[in-house]
Order: sequence, then structure tokens, then C-alpha cells
Amino acid sequence: MSHPLRWVVVATLPLLGAGFALARGKKAMQAEAPPPEVAAPVELPPAEPAPALFSGTLPVVIDRLPNGVASLSAQSCNACHWTAHDTWTQSAHASAWKDPVFQAAYAAAGRSTTCLSCHLPVATQHDQLANGYLDGDLTRPRLEPNPSFDATLMSEGVSCVACHVRDGKVLGTYATDKAPHPLVKSEELRSGALCATCHQLTWPGADRPFYDTYGEWELSAYKQAGVQCADCHMAPVAGSTQPGVTATVAAHASPTTLDRALTTLVTVPSSVVQRGQPLPVTLTLLNSGAGHSVPTGNPFKHYAIEVVLLDAAGKELAPPQGFELARTVESTPPWRTTRDDRLAAGTKREWTGSFTPTAKGAAGAGALVVRARRDGKLTELRRIPLEVR
Repeated sequence: MSHPLRWVVVATLPLLGAGFALARGKKAMQAEAPPPEVAAPVELPPAEPAPALFSGTLPVVIDRLPNGVASLSAQSCNACHWTAHDTWTQSAHASAWKDPVFQAAYAAAGRSTTCLSCHLPVATQHDQLANGYLDGDLTRPRLEPNPSFDATLMSEGVSCVACHVRDGKVLGTYATDKAPHPLVKSEELRSGALCATCHQLTWPGADRPFYDTYGEWELSAYKQAGVQCADCHMAPVAGSTQPGVTATVAAHASPTTLDRALTTLVTVPSSVVQRGQPLPVTLTLLNSGAGHSVPTGNPFKHYAIEVVLLDAAGKELAPPQGFELARTVESTPPWRTTRDDRLAAGTKREWTGSFTPTAKGAAGAGALVVRARRDGKLTELRRIPLEVR
């Protein structure tokens, strides 16, 4: 699914509406209990409608501080909402602006204001705002100073205010009169469509969406089963509470990891490795745990899958082999796709190779290791113990 952008201040992104219903269980009445008295129905005032989170433009303008809220900084939320705050500080949202990987991708994309629209989604986070584009070229904005620039909010990236403050109100997944500030219930916060605002982006003239995480999810079995983005990426923290709340609180940092998303299967003919003799290896990777492609998001995100044969001393018995999970695009806008061999949700990829261990390797307890490399960091996916002879 592709959602084209319209450009108003910095960037205009689509809002996709979706509903979300919660089923509630009922306690069974005891058979011997007398029938309860039927009370007259009580007319409750209609619930105050929640403001739209994203009405069509990014960055959003938030010019009213809710009563009872000290400031728009995430630190002001920390006193009561410490579970959400503390998990958020460990999230990609918290580092959305200052993360060096983003900064490198931002530079590769020509420092487009399109990128800033999601990594700094509130207007006061920008020291300059775009007032149109030269010849309609999104890489050539007419930038003007922003008198409302807030450096503190800029440093917080995608923080509480981006999704929880609108029109002088705090938006939550439930409403209560015990909050020290105006609080309204927003069904949008439960919907995966909310995530599409930033995790679905089509560059004008492109053959495919630049970001297609939401579109990938829509084509997956997760969407058909009703599994929303937050069900995996904002799972409830067991036993966490905050003032006035007895229910669990959603973690605001994704608990997902690559080894949760992938199932790694290795086939070798024997548990014994003979030095100097070829060892055939078959590797099967299954995207069994992600409701989108692996990797997903911007096309600058690649995983190098490495298969390594180690001796008893942990040294390589043969050069590593493997392949990439990547989507590559042209080097300039509109970033047309040149290759895509990622793992879509529910799909698998099989690879075969052969290792001839050096005769000088240390005999004893060795291993065949499958690992993923990204930005210099290694994630071990599978370790098969092997005896080296």
C-alpha cells in the first residue's frame, strides 16, 4: 500500500484511520444468588471526543500546554509515568534525532526535511521550517527561522508530546477523572494505523514506498489475525503501575530483537569436522516472528548474514561465508529500488555453502556459528557445537 505525501510546512503525511475494539469478560453469576434489583438506567454524558493525533501535516503544531502539565518535555511526564518514561529512554524514538545511524542516513538522503518530519515530529523541535520548495523539489526547501524553536524538545526526538498531547489535552488509551490534567481516551493510540504516519512513506515519483513497514504488515498474517504493531512493540510491562493506575503499562521501547524475528535452521552431515575435508552446510532463515520484512524501514538498513566455522580455540577454520538481507535503491531521489532480497513476513530463504577447514586448526570442541552483522554490531543467531578432528 502506498501513501503519497503532501507537503505543507516541513512535510505532510497521511493519517490512516482504523478502529480497535477490546473484548471484556464477564463474571458468571452464582446459581443460588438472588436476582439483582434492576436499577433505572443512568444517562452518562457523552465522552469527550479525542482530537486527531495527526490531521494530515507533519510536523504537528502544539501550541497549548495542558493544565497541570509542567512542560512539554518528557521529563515532566516522568514523575507519574515512570514506567513509560524509563522504557522510552531506551527506545529508538528517544534517539530518533541524535542516533548516529540516522544522522548518516539523513546525510545520504541530502538532509531532506522529509526525514526531519518524522524524527522531529513537533514543529517547535525545528530551528527552521520549510515555506515551500524551489521548483517543487523536496530536496530544496525554502527554510525560514522558527521563533518557537525549543532545543530541549529537539534533543528528545519522538517523545511523549508527539503522540499524547493535542489541543491542550493529554491523550491516553483510557480516560479517568483522577489525572491532574485533562485526559481523553484516544482509540488511535491502539491502532496500527497510527504507526503508518511515520513508518509508511512514498517519495514522489518512486516505484515503491521508501518506508513500507505498515504496507508490509497489511499483507501479513498478523494483520489478518488482528495483531497490531503495539502488540509486539509495546507489550505491557508486568506488575508496573503508576499513581491512580492499577493496570499494567505498555513498554515504550520495542522488546523485539532479531533472534526473536528469525528462526535459524542449520543442516550439516555430521557433528564431527575433519580438518582438511569439505563440510557442506545448509542454512535456512525463516521470518517467523516479525509482521513485516526483515529488515524493514529505510532502505539503508542491511543485515549481513555470516556463517563461520570455528576451532577449539575460537579461531576461524575457514573464511566466513554468507549473504545479505537488504533492499538497495538508487543514490538520488526518488530512490527507485534496484534490489530487494529481504525476508517478508512468513517467508524463508535457503543458502548452501561448503567449508574446507584448515589442517592447522585446534582440535577439540569447535562450533558452526550463524550471526548477523549490522553497523559493526554482531547478533548471534545460532551456534552448533561440532567436534574438530
